[in-house]
Amino acid sequence: MARPRLITALSSSVVLALALGAAACGNQARNDSIKKANAGVRALGGKQLDTAVNELKEAVRLYKENHSAWFHLGEAYRGKKVWNEAVAAYTNAVQLKGSDVMYQLRLGASLYEAAVEKARADEAARLQKKLEDVTPDLHAVNFDQALQHLEAAVKGNAGLYNAHYYMAKIYLAKNQPQQASEAFTKAITAYPRFQAPYIALVNLYRQWDYTEQAIQVAAQGVEYVKGNEDKSELYEAQGMAYFDKGDDGKAIESFGKAIELNKDAFRSRFQRGMAYFRKGELKSADKDFEDYMKVAGPSQATFKAIAQKKRYEIMAKLAPAPTAPPPAAPKRG
Repeated sequence: MARPRLITALSSSVVLALALGAAACGNQARNDSIKKANAGVRALGGKQLDTAVNELKEAVRLYKENHSAWFHLGEAYRGKKVWNEAVAAYTNAVQLKGSDVMYQLRLGASLYEAAVEKARADEAARLQKKLEDVTPDLHAVNFDQALQHLEAAVKGNAGLYNAHYYMAKIYLAKNQPQQASEAFTKAITAYPRFQAPYIALVNLYRQWDYTEQAIQVAAQGVEYVKGNEDKSELYEAQGMAYFDKGDDGKAIESFGKAIELNKDAFRSRFQRGMAYFRKGELKSADKDFEDYMKVAGPSQATFKAIAQKKRYEIMAKLAPAPTAPPPAAPKRG
C-alpha cells in the first residue's frame, strides 16, 4: 500500500508545481501587459496614435483582462476617428469593469459616432456624393444602445458634461427637443467652458422662436468660453438671433466681433452683409458680400448665389439716376 501513497504524494507535488508555474506565467504576462500599456499611454499623450494603437494592442494580447489597456486602446482609435474599432475596445473595457463611468461614457459616445458615420456613408452612397457633402437624416437611426451607456455614465457621475451633451444630440435625433434642451443645459451647468452645447441650445431656441433666450444663452457662452474660434462661433450665433429679432444694429455688432476673433468666419461676413443690406447701408453690405464670395467654398454655392444677387441689387440702387437730355436749341428763321 506504500507505493500507491507515494505516487499520490508525487502527483500532488506536481500539481502544486504546475499551479505555481501557471501563476508565475500569469503574473509575468500581466506585468508585460502593464509595461506595454504604459508605453501606449505615453505615445497617446504625445499624439503618436499609430504607435499607441500598436503598443496597446500588444498589451491586451498579453493580458486580455487589462481593462485600462482596452480603454486606452479605445482612446487611441477615438483620436484616429476609427469608430468601430473604438467601440470594440471600449466594449471590452466595460465588460471587464462596468462600474467605471468614463468607460461607459466613451462607449456611448463612440456608439453614437459610429452610427452617424454609417448613416453618412449610406447617404453618400445613395446620392453618389462625397461623405463631406452629405448631412444624414438621423431620425431613423437606432441610438438606444448608445443612450443606455450614457445614462449609466451620468447615473454614476452627474457631472460628466460630455455624456449630457451626447444624450442631448440623441434626443434631438429622436425628435425629443424638450429632453434635448434639458440635457444641453445640464452639460453647460456641469462645465460652462464647453462651447458646443451653447451653440446647440441657441439653435434650438431659434427654432422655437425663443429669440431672447437664444441671445441670453449666446451671451453666457461668450462670458465663459475661452478660445477665439469658439467665441467667434458664439458671437455668430448671437448675431443670428439678433437678426431673427430684426435688430440689425446688434446683429452687425455681433457679427463684427465674430470676424475680429476669426478672420475666416466667412458665414459672419455673409450674415453681416445681409444685416447691412436690410438696414440700408448698401456700400458696407456690398463690401461684406464681396469678401464673402472670395473665400466661400463650393459647399456655399447657394449662399454665394444669394450674395451675387444682392450685389446686383446694390449696384442698381447705387447707380446714378439718368439725367434728362438738354433742351434742343430753338430753330432760327
